[in-house]
Amino acid sequence: MCWQKWLASKPTGCDSLASRIDAMSAGIAWAIISGLAFGVFQVINRKALDGIDSYRSTFLLIFISAIILSVAAALTQDLSLLWHAPLKSVALFAAAGFIHFFGGWTFLSLSQRQIGAARTGALIGASPLFGTLGAVIVLGEIISIPALIGVILIVAGVYLVTS
Repeated sequence: MCWQKWLASKPTGCDSLASRIDAMSAGIAWAIISGLAFGVFQVINRKALDGIDSYRSTFLLIFISAIILSVAAALTQDLSLLWHAPLKSVALFAAAGFIHFFGGWTFLSLSQRQIGAARTGALIGASPLFGTLGAVIVLGEIISIPALIGVILIVAGVYLVTS
């Protein structure tokens, strides 16, 4: 399987069991890498906050990330497809970007400044709860029992950090 196909793999009802397992493995791998990257980001971001306020740090994070992502996308993707994206999708991505990057990163930086990266990292561990609730309420997704147990354990961990 070529790397681009693996990156974009998503199981569908028509796929063989082997390709569905490959897609699930890819999804799990990307989630773990995302968690690792976010953990490293927590430490680096907290160190960077020693010399800058939270709003400027959010601006720099978004600006530098936009440059890096633009170069990576231009080198690996067909950007002409963006011009054909549905307007609704563009609007939803804009809203998600504003909420995540401005709200999420700004408040993350403010929290790190007040209580440190370790405690902030543990407390934002509650995000799976919000993501899961949103997926159920807005998207109509069904939670599996193992996923529900995982969310409960994460929330219990957040409780332990705050008590």
